[in-house]
Amino acid sequence: MESSSADKGFFQKKPALPNQFYDDVYFQRCFTLFLPADIRSKHQAEVAALGRDVLTDQIFAWVTDAERNKPYVKGGGRDIFGKWVGELVCTEGWRELQNFGISKGVVAAGYDTPHGPFSRPLQFLRTHLWTASCANVGCPSAMQDGAAALLRKHLHATQPSPMSPEQRRVLEDAYDRLTSRDPNVAWTSGQWMTERPGGSDVSRTETTAARVPNEGGLASKQQNLPLGPWSINGFKWFSSATDSRMTVLLAQTEKGLSAFFAPMRKHDPLATTMTGQSLTDGECLNGVQISRLKSKSGTQSLPTAELVLENMRGWLLGQEGKGIQEVASILNLTRIHSAIGAVGGIGRGLGVVKAYTQVREIGAGKGKRIRLIDSSLHMRTLAKMTAEYHSLMLLTFFATYTLGLVEHPEGERGPTPALAALAPRTALAEPLLRVLTQVTKAYVCKASVPLMFACMEALGGVGYLWNEEAEYMNLSRIFRDMCVGPIWEGTTDVLCTDFVRALKHPKGGADSLDALEEVIKKGSEFQAKAAKPSGWNPLERWAGLRAHVDESSQADLMTEGRELLWAVAEILASVLLYVDAATDGNAAAEDIFRRFLDGKFGIPRPGGSPMEELQRDLAIVYGTDGLTASKL
Repeated sequence: MESSSADKGFFQKKPALPNQFYDDVYFQRCFTLFLPADIRSKHQAEVAALGRDVLTDQIFAWVTDAERNKPYVKGGGRDIFGKWVGELVCTEGWRELQNFGISKGVVAAGYDTPHGPFSRPLQFLRTHLWTASCANVGCPSAMQDGAAALLRKHLHATQPSPMSPEQRRVLEDAYDRLTSRDPNVAWTSGQWMTERPGGSDVSRTETTAARVPNEGGLASKQQNLPLGPWSINGFKWFSSATDSRMTVLLAQTEKGLSAFFAPMRKHDPLATTMTGQSLTDGECLNGVQISRLKSKSGTQSLPTAELVLENMRGWLLGQEGKGIQEVASILNLTRIHSAIGAVGGIGRGLGVVKAYTQVREIGAGKGKRIRLIDSSLHMRTLAKMTAEYHSLMLLTFFATYTLGLVEHPEGERGPTPALAALAPRTALAEPLLRVLTQVTKAYVCKASVPLMFACMEALGGVGYLWNEEAEYMNLSRIFRDMCVGPIWEGTTDVLCTDFVRALKHPKGGADSLDALEEVIKKGSEFQAKAAKPSGWNPLERWAGLRAHVDESSQADLMTEGRELLWAVAEILASVLLYVDAATDGNAAAEDIFRRFLDGKFGIPRPGGSPMEELQRDLAIVYGTDGLTASKL
């Protein structure tokens, strides 16, 4: 036997990663479940093309560049003679990935597609394909989406608005930019809430705002857009998307915590080029100074900073003292984006693992070698991972559908029997969304971290490597970035606390409970092509939970907040798995549903012989019958 060397001997065949639009069976099932046939037909080719485009060598070259060349503040923030300039430098890869996402309508699709409540599921199905290739530009996109939703609410308000004509013009310009598909026009947005005293507890915000309407100044000379009449001063401890062109932030006024819109830059009549030539339309930062950039465990391509605000000029959004209510619109979007980022990462991880399983051989005893796809233990492991992924997908995309119903109450609610079974009454859609975003973000993001690690583990040592030379296989990068999911936009405990408060709210709590009950009742009564297992009674299980909520004080429920949220999430997931399986009687989907009931509720599923179980596992993982899958 000839000895091996660095350039001779065995070399593992690289797995070929297919377009997830076609390869991911559970993406396809969500595409079918949450979109009517006419919308699927209209957009299938375009979404499939996006699935292809996010896997190009150019995209992965930009990802590698964004990860290798981190953002930095040029000259420590000052020019050669010590004057503060605050020039933030982001790499070409970061900028090009942002431009790609904008041009593909990652945010705009939620606003400019004429599909009513189905615009949101369509938008997030597209985002799902993109998120694992975006090197975290999805973070500013999420806040861009949230800011667009908030500005739309104010610009389209049916009640008389105290907004001045100047403010309306400023906000209309910002909204048009937030929802644009033109990278030369579009803006991303920041979301500045976190400060040193409180973290997620924004009630302890130290940033202040005072109305000083006579200072003048322009945000844009070219468009003659004025700066806002409020002067904002303070310190923001954690501000992601520092390269954004605007922000929504919280500050204390005389009447309490309030929300503000502020552009990141303003017109500077004294601006010059580097060599000292005057600029007719020069800019400078709008009262913002980068104190330092954060050094983080993950999301390292994303510029995150501590910011000093000195006379940042902005516009009040809504009423003084109602800042928390205003930013709720943003949080609904950013929390759904967080869940989409989580399942999008898992979808990519499983895609890589499935491809690797088809080409990697292992020893099977007595000199025999088999591919991983023929290993019953490996396939059982992947089947468990895939089944969990499907339950997380359904819960996440149900949240996007509910968001669409809230935003388009006049739209068609149930064009298919399955969607009719899942759609709450119009009056209950918003109370449902109020708690569903917390449930989804907490449950999905928390579960996705160990699931993504399992994808790394399934590749063995290769999964642990930082595979920038084969960026499409760099699951370490996705795992590292995914770890922020249970932390940002509210930690798991913060979300559980908010969930309990929402259920016990003296005005809206009963409506949220009624909304959950209606979905569970209608979904579990759905009759189609799957038999309802004996012993599964989600409505009865829910009734016990609701009685406990009704009878317990808010303080007592807080201790068991996680258990309560998890119980609700698992009841909802079981209903969604049942409805999904019942739509077409798919054997693998029904098997996933039965395995979920077995694992979560102790309702045993019918077993089979070892060979039958292997075939079932193969069918779950690869979406075909087991015999076909084993020949892949």
